[in-house]
Amino acid sequence: MNALFENYSGDTSAKDGGFVFQAIVSNSVSWSIKNGETLIDPKRIFCKLHQIDVFPDIKIESGSASLTYVILSEVNILKRKFELASEAIKKRIFPEYAEALQTEIKSSEDLRKINDQFFNNTFFDVELTTDHLVLREVSSSGLDSGAPAITLKISTGMVDNLDGEPIETWGKFKIQIDGSTKFEITNDVERISQIIEYDSVERTDDIIFRTIIPSLSLEFKGEKVLIDTYTNRSSNVASIVDTDYDNLFDIGEDNRNDSQDSDDADK
Repeated sequence: MNALFENYSGDTSAKDGGFVFQAIVSNSVSWSIKNGETLIDPKRIFCKLHQIDVFPDIKIESGSASLTYVILSEVNILKRKFELASEAIKKRIFPEYAEALQTEIKSSEDLRKINDQFFNNTFFDVELTTDHLVLREVSSSGLDSGAPAITLKISTGMVDNLDGEPIETWGKFKIQIDGSTKFEITNDVERISQIIEYDSVERTDDIIFRTIIPSLSLEFKGEKVLIDTYTNRSSNVASIVDTDYDNLFDIGEDNRNDSQDSDDADK
């Protein structure tokens, strides 16, 4: 058996009845920080799908891939997560800003004054990229029908081995900031996996630069095959997944339509 699936041989037995999905992807997630405020352009969220592996194998007739925010299906939640990512960036643009937040903040008005002090009349463009991330998860969906499907989430599906060899997963992340101050954050500069922002709504620490990367939904259709005839085969796919987010959500200045737009997102 291919080393890729050695650890999953038990999971894909007839008893458990599941498919192992593996995808190799690269991501680009961009947004702007104007006057210290977060501006999201959904059309600047991309994923390049390099390769897909499915085990046990079936004869694939068709397939589709799309991007989705599984746990961030409401606009206000997604916007808040990007704002947390912006806060992490702002603290690294001006370390004095981070110090002021720790010592001077008492109210929302104090927060506004501190923000204006450091970021009034400023503009920064931020791009978070990943390079050939390996995502792998098991799903029983579609085993009997020959139509396997899964949503590969960064938070649960990101792995640190490929073909039996270790890979430096977090070394594949890079954050580039372009503005009056230009710099980039890589694992050589700062451990990106340890950049955590506190979400006061959920009351939990968030590995924010993992959270804002969308999940990858895969669906296949093929012939139903007896489990004994399954073999491992790699399906190499090169395509750009660029979901049209216009109907997924609409972020306006007042977010008046947040609750209505959330119905169009993947729950």
